[in-house]
Amino acid sequence: MTIDEITRHADVAVSPDRAWSGFVTDLALWWPREHCFCGEAALDRVFIDLTSRLWGERTRDGRVRIWGAVIESHPGRSLSLGWQMDASTSPWLSEPDPQRASRIDVTFAARPGGGTRVTLRHHGFSTQPEPAARAMRAVIIGLDRWGEWLPLYAASLPARGDVPAQGPVAGGFPDSTP
Repeated sequence: MTIDEITRHADVAVSPDRAWSGFVTDLALWWPREHCFCGEAALDRVFIDLTSRLWGERTRDGRVRIWGAVIESHPGRSLSLGWQMDASTSPWLSEPDPQRASRIDVTFAARPGGGTRVTLRHHGFSTQPEPAARAMRAVIIGLDRWGEWLPLYAASLPARGDVPAQGPVAGGFPDSTP
């Protein structure tokens, strides 16, 4: 049996609304810049754009590279993203076919006594043909990328309370979608 998903948790000392906002609006504060197509020097920001229902990266010269679609968005409760990556190439490229996207489901649940349990489930790698699915599993599951990335997200949130982060805007598109 092939393992086709990974689930990771982070407990954060903020409300579900603030935890959700930190994941969506403040993605650029915690996403590792070295995990972008354009390279760290060319990167302007990474974004989740709820208006266009897309997420990805924008370069300093205005080029946009889409990583996938925003499938569902329920502020303060949940977020589902399609991860449209073609892992058959190195480095990975954007996968144009949304049917081949793996899925990232994130929930934000209030914890008794305060704070939020953030649960992230990345699944559906088998939507890619082999050997791309195997390559994606090897990186996301085998190298435990979300085990690396979720602590960066948690550390980007304020230690106490619901003080909004001071970060770049979430939108990736200056005037219109590509």
